Amino acid sequence: MQVAAIPDNEQARIQALLQYEILDTEAEAVYDDFVKLASYICHTPIALISLVDPTRQWFKAKVGCAAPETSRDMAFCAHAILQTDVLVVPDTLTDQRFVDNPLVTGDPHIRFYAGAPLLTPEGFAIGTLCAIDDEPRMLSLEQITALQALARQVVAQLELRRLTKELQQLVESKNKLFHIVSHDLRSPFNGILAFSQTLAEEAETLSREDIQEFSQTVLTSAEQVMHLIDNLLQCTRFELGTLDYQPTSVAIDTVVMNVVMLLKGNATQKNIDLVYQANPSAEVFADSTMLHSIVQNLVGNALKFTPAEGRVTIQTEEQDTMIQVSVIDTGVGVSPDKLAGLFEVMAGRTTDGTSGEKGTGLGLLLCKDFVEKHGGRVWVDSVMGQGAAFHFTLPKAYATLSV
Repeated sequence: MQVAAIPDNEQARIQALLQYEILDTEAEAVYDDFVKLASYICHTPIALISLVDPTRQWFKAKVGCAAPETSRDMAFCAHAILQTDVLVVPDTLTDQRFVDNPLVTGDPHIRFYAGAPLLTPEGFAIGTLCAIDDEPRMLSLEQITALQALARQVVAQLELRRLTKELQQLVESKNKLFHIVSHDLRSPFNGILAFSQTLAEEAETLSREDIQEFSQTVLTSAEQVMHLIDNLLQCTRFELGTLDYQPTSVAIDTVVMNVVMLLKGNATQKNIDLVYQANPSAEVFADSTMLHSIVQNLVGNALKFTPAEGRVTIQTEEQDTMIQVSVIDTGVGVSPDKLAGLFEVMAGRTTDGTSGEKGTGLGLLLCKDFVEKHGGRVWVDSVMGQGAAFHFTLPKAYATLSV
């Protein structure tokens, strides 16, 4: 059996597939109709919409086939995505690539295969619309042309699905941003105005200690405003699609150490032990700016909710195709009633830190958006009074994957 070669653009191809958020979703009538039409047009008992991820081919829709997926090593579709036209195998027993394939020698005993690549608008082949038979056969030019046309319609449906979801997210994000601007942005500004007015009107009667305390309060409030504005700008640019997204191979160590150096002063002020358990070999395929923002927000959040003399630990763990980063603290923890909506931003739902630090929760929303943009996920484990552990995953840089 010949295992298909890995496409030269594999990392970008996988990212293109993940952006549709279609893998492992429930059956949908519109995709079921496509495979029924493909089966009818090609006169085959089996037709599939097959999506090829790093380890398998998963079937979004199928007719005449019970299996939900197969190994990528055995997948005919893994060969079909290497080309832009339809791959036709009239008789598998005369094709050295497939003659001893387990899908040929065993169930479903494939003898004929035709797969039209599903090509995204950017030209990435994320899978196929394929027709399969247990008897040899040929397709006419008209059948091949029709199969290609159906494949284009499958991609058009995927694009429509993606755009609809993005539109829904834009509406939700607009409402969240209005909440933040109307509530959370006003609070630190009110503090700045109040203390600035006191300094301006009573400076001559205030002691040096009072002036220093008021000035520090103004500075802290201004820093909060700047951090909020920075997150707001990133969030808005991300939702509008104007925030640069340029994933490359990035060493986790470099990004985390930069964040540790940046937030070391915050940790020192609260006498918190900030520890990074280094993993020099860990590399992810990510946008370095977004990754820095994710780590900075999570570590900053951990420092905020960890009392003096506490500890914040950053760890990495390598998985099959992903790398998991964890930020673990010995802080106050997250109450069960807030866990479900922790990565949503609503005015009035934020909590002050252990030293009165203010926040909006927007940083966690950014983390979720940025992580999911890369095809990863973010979640939290917490026990009240014992601390919290925030975890997120990002895809390994392709050079580190075993294929």
